[in-house]
Amino acid sequence: MAQFHLKCEKEDIAEYVMLVGNPQRAEKVSLLLENSKLVNDYRHLFVFTGGYKGKRITVATTGMGAPSTAIVLEELINLGGKVFIRVGSAGGIDPELDVGDIVVATGSIRDDGTSPNYLRPTFPAVPDYEVLRTIIETGRELAKNIHYGVVISEDAFYIPYSKEEMQTFVSSGVKAIEMESGSVFIISQYKGVKAGALFALDGNVTHNKIKPEGSNRIFEESENLSIKIGLESLYRLAKEGIK
Repeated sequence: MAQFHLKCEKEDIAEYVMLVGNPQRAEKVSLLLENSKLVNDYRHLFVFTGGYKGKRITVATTGMGAPSTAIVLEELINLGGKVFIRVGSAGGIDPELDVGDIVVATGSIRDDGTSPNYLRPTFPAVPDYEVLRTIIETGRELAKNIHYGVVISEDAFYIPYSKEEMQTFVSSGVKAIEMESGSVFIISQYKGVKAGALFALDGNVTHNKIKPEGSNRIFEESENLSIKIGLESLYRLAKEGIK
């Protein structure tokens, strides 16, 4: 049955799904799929389904931030999605990281307003183990600039943390900051599905280095590589029958 925002049917959605915030990124991923078909464009939430090495894959646009992501994720689950990998961009926090590095989230600090509506803030936001393992193994094979660790999911893009807060994050080994993974992990746990996330860094907030998406060749290369890691991970999970 078509959902409130995703005007497609269960047969349109694969069990293995890549989540992206940017509709242009969804279009980019769709070009890598075999016989890709646009199954939703309502509200500019582009959703494509096609094949990758013979396995059925969906790529879905979530929009920016946790509330929009939560809506899309809930509706994809209703339509039969079982395994989700978010592929997005993030700002580095670890001073050693820079534009072009890739971060795999091993957990998320939930500084958002959406995920507590599902599970209390003390509940840990972590990826599914099998999904995380597959992303890490695939990333090690395909990329040299891949890192793993905790990220922050927050709502207010233009409201900076204080220097003291940022220093605490740095000294605690936090890798990056973004806006969606905390809710993706929590909703997936709450609904009984599997999820993971990885990010191409477009800057580093600890030394005020911010690069707009699409304007930097190094970022574009790491974005393409993170997409490849995400697709290959979904393929391997599908091949193993993990769902």
